[in-house]
Amino acid sequence: MKKTIFVTVLLAFSLSLSAGNAAPTWLLTVPTADTVPKNQMNFGLVHFDLGVTDNIEAGLHGLKYSFSYPDGGKLAIGASLYSGLYPYAVYTRNYDFGRLSLGVTIFPYFVFAGLEKQLTPEISLLAEIHNGVTVGIRNKLTKDWIIDVGFGLSTYSYTNIFFIDYANTDYYSFKFPTNFSGFMVISLCYSFDISPLPLPTVKPGDKPVKKEEEKDNPLDPIK
Repeated sequence: MKKTIFVTVLLAFSLSLSAGNAAPTWLLTVPTADTVPKNQMNFGLVHFDLGVTDNIEAGLHGLKYSFSYPDGGKLAIGASLYSGLYPYAVYTRNYDFGRLSLGVTIFPYFVFAGLEKQLTPEISLLAEIHNGVTVGIRNKLTKDWIIDVGFGLSTYSYTNIFFIDYANTDYYSFKFPTNFSGFMVISLCYSFDISPLPLPTVKPGDKPVKKEEEKDNPLDPIK
C-alpha cells in the first residue's frame, strides 16, 4: 500500500512539471565528474539534486564543482555522505570502451573507478570498483526517466539506503577487511526543468488592451 501511494505521488508530481533530459551524475555508488545542468533537477529514488550553475550541483549526493578540459574530459571535486564517499575528486572522460571515471577519496579505501558502456541507445552497462565490485544496468525509459539496477560484493557494511551508520565507530578503521557481503542497488531518476517563468514586460509606449465589452461603442453617448 505504501509503495502504491509513493508511486502515485511520484507520477502525479512528475506530470505537473516540464520534462528535462535525464542524466544521473552518479553511477551506482560512485560519482562521475558530470553535474546536473543549471535550472534542472534530478528527482526520484536516491536522487534529489539541483543544478545551481552549469558546473555546480547540490542535493542528496552532496556538493560538486566540475570544470572541463579541451580534450572533453572533466574534473570534479565534491563532498558527499552517500555510500561512504567523503571529500573526493574524480576525473571523467569518454573512451572507445566507454565513459570512464577515476577518483580518490579520503575514506574508506581511497580510490574508486566507474565505467558506463553504451550497449544500445537506451541501455548501458555499469561497472564499479569501490570497497568491492558492483555491476548493473542503466535503462533510459524515456527522455526524462532512467532506472538503474545493480548488484555487488563489498567489504564495507551497507547498513541502510544511505549505506553508512556514522555513529558506529567500528567503521572508522583502516584495516582492510576480508569478509565480503552482497548488496543490491536500485535507483530511479526523473529530470525536470525548474527555470523561472518569464514575467510579462510592458514597454513605456504600450497601452493596455481593452476587453471586448469595454471597447468604445459608436452608439454610446459621448463620455
